[in-house]
Amino acid sequence: MTISGLRPASDYVAPREMDTLRARAQDLGNARDWAGLLALRQPEIFEGELEAAFAADPRWPQIVDRMTLNVPAAPLVLTQWPVLTPSAPLNLMDLPGRAEELRALLPAPVASAWQTAQHTLDWVTHRWKHANAHMEIDDAVECLHRVDEGQRFACVEYSLVLTQALNALGLPARRLWLYQDHYQVGMGRGHVVSEAWIDDLNRWVVLDGQNGLYWTGEDGTPLGAVALQQAVRSGASWPAYVTFRDDFDEASAQLWFSYFAHVGTWASGPFGLIFQRDRMVVSTRLEDGPDVFYPDLSQLGVASALADGGRPALRLSTAHPYATGFAVDGAELDGDLLVLDATVGDHEHEVAVRTGYGILAGHPLCYRAEA
Repeated sequence: MTISGLRPASDYVAPREMDTLRARAQDLGNARDWAGLLALRQPEIFEGELEAAFAADPRWPQIVDRMTLNVPAAPLVLTQWPVLTPSAPLNLMDLPGRAEELRALLPAPVASAWQTAQHTLDWVTHRWKHANAHMEIDDAVECLHRVDEGQRFACVEYSLVLTQALNALGLPARRLWLYQDHYQVGMGRGHVVSEAWIDDLNRWVVLDGQNGLYWTGEDGTPLGAVALQQAVRSGASWPAYVTFRDDFDEASAQLWFSYFAHVGTWASGPFGLIFQRDRMVVSTRLEDGPDVFYPDLSQLGVASALADGGRPALRLSTAHPYATGFAVDGAELDGDLLVLDATVGDHEHEVAVRTGYGILAGHPLCYRAEA
């Protein structure tokens, strides 16, 4: 079977004779003139009127069954397809208009997304020695120029440079504000880190620019903020970690771990608005849980479409901000339109998002073509 020359249902325009017939059928149905309606011999436009007229007849179920047997199967049916889970805005911290300028100041990306993230973390954490000073603007290029002039900054600026650097290198990243328990009093209760989507790990990972640090699970997999917050609240001892700083004080690991008690974007209970007595906690959109902020950026969506010549197709889409295209069964797709094979039978594919670091995790796409 070959399905070709199709056109969108929305493009259908009924001929004048059909419009007249439908209007006449509507008038007869409204008047309950069943004899006149049946005389039109157009059952597909009855729109429930047959049921209203004959449903009380004990033979009606058998009649419906016999009519149903005459309905042909749909010639082309999707049976499984990928979807994009709704999520909150990613709130990426990039540097619009200056990304190229920033890339010129950074070490070049390496083979994989995770290797690039580690390499960039190592570079940022050794760029200057920590000091409790801050910039008045969020601009990594300006920060690096000031560092060259001898200025030194704190965790806010380490996360600024790391986050904007990762975005410039094609890794979705954002800044994350962390708070210890009882952050409404005292001093030094807050800390700022970065978190990035790592294509080849298929997950969000926390990267601490000040300490050249990331945390890992028992299997060595880098952890994200959700897992770290859950660990803090469970009372668990601090997890394993990796640091690129030679002067990192291992005894302070528990201190840095404690900052994951609260994240300034979501809360599973009351959310305190005052930080260290006299400051307002300023956040992005607040949620009552973290899930909506952690989309799987390997996901993709599909929409039905027509290719050239009216061939059936699916148009692929993704929420990954640095996607470069798509792949089908491991092969690069030219554009975002996947033309469907109308050969009779079941068809199965694995579709995936592509970025500059390779092909992400695949998702099943299945459909059936009938004779």
